[in-house]
Amino acid sequence: MSGQSITDRITAAQHSVTGSAISKTVCKATTHEIMGPKKKHLDYLIQCTNEMNVNIPQLADTLFERTTNTSWVVVFKSLTTTHHLMVYGNERFIQYLASRNTLFNLSNFLDKSGLQVSGTQNYKNCH
Repeated sequence: MSGQSITDRITAAQHSVTGSAISKTVCKATTHEIMGPKKKHLDYLIQCTNEMNVNIPQLADTLFERTTNTSWVVVFKSLTTTHHLMVYGNERFIQYLASRNTLFNLSNFLDKSGLQVSGTQNYKNCH
């Protein structure tokens, strides 16, 4: 078994049905698994930023939406994926981020996943 949660699998399947390969890949890159985003998903998203027919706002907004998840793992992977696209993706991605009025608002983030990582018990949910 891959370690993906049932929620991750259902969300990815919904994106498959609606035909949104970008949303499906963002979902797969930002699963609840405690590991970094898979290289194949990051590579696909980088490739998407270089294609002129790809909707960059949809890509960025899907990543922003994942940062509202209640799991710190999903939020962290969303931020990591966004950073990766800023560094290695097409400049159109960064230009879109710069044009937004609001970026990531994590000031009210509270992890509700119940997952603990060794050595972080004293720092969880502090600002």
